[in-house]
Amino acid sequence: MKVKEVQERIQAAIDRLNAHDLYKDLNSIQDVKQFMESHVFAVWDFMSLLKNLQLKLTCVSKVWLPVENPVTARFINEIVHGEETDINELGQPMSHFEMYLDAMREVGASTKKIDIFIELIKKGTPVLEALEEVEVPQAVYDFVSYTFEVIERGKAHEIAAAFTFGREDVIPEMFLEIVKETKKQNQDNAYTKLLYYLERHIELDGDEHGPLSLRMIEELCGNDPHKWQEVLDVSDQAIEIRIKLWSGIQLELA
Repeated sequence: MKVKEVQERIQAAIDRLNAHDLYKDLNSIQDVKQFMESHVFAVWDFMSLLKNLQLKLTCVSKVWLPVENPVTARFINEIVHGEETDINELGQPMSHFEMYLDAMREVGASTKKIDIFIELIKKGTPVLEALEEVEVPQAVYDFVSYTFEVIERGKAHEIAAAFTFGREDVIPEMFLEIVKETKKQNQDNAYTKLLYYLERHIELDGDEHGPLSLRMIEELCGNDPHKWQEVLDVSDQAIEIRIKLWSGIQLELA
């Protein structure tokens, strides 16, 4: 099995994700606000997938040692550079998560839950306990819970699968739909931070990070059929849990 075969076998699930009715229900800025208040937790846990890959594929200890595979190390370092220290619309270094928070504040979405959640994590509260404490919707809890289930198993190729096929590979198409709906409500281009974030994500993930992630999967799996099967399983599960997240958010909009 190779990347192309994995893509072919999960294409039906990706098509269902990209055709989700949630996009049609983003009919007002109020809808976009509600969407962002839940989706921000997925933006955050994406960074956790990313940093766990960096931990596994590069050397981040006090004493440096050569890495096992400089190719995968370079791939993930390039992605980290773009996701953790990108340039915002003002030319300032900023993570995509922080850009998202700025965009939320700009459109008037509440950041109260995610702000409290981050403070709890800083204090050492386990992720799932922190989610319960801030009372996130069940679909958000399940989504983040699955992400950390994959992380806790500790298999780099599985983490990369959730990162690549469950996230990076679908984000450009996913966000294109959201941009279309948002622009309908934003004829005067007032929400510059939100539009910049969305368009920047599409640009990076479609042109750079998506292809890098696919090459990373190939390097991690090589010719090991067991790893490729695990990649396929995680990829399919990650897309299904994303569809459930979208359905959960859609119910919140109703």
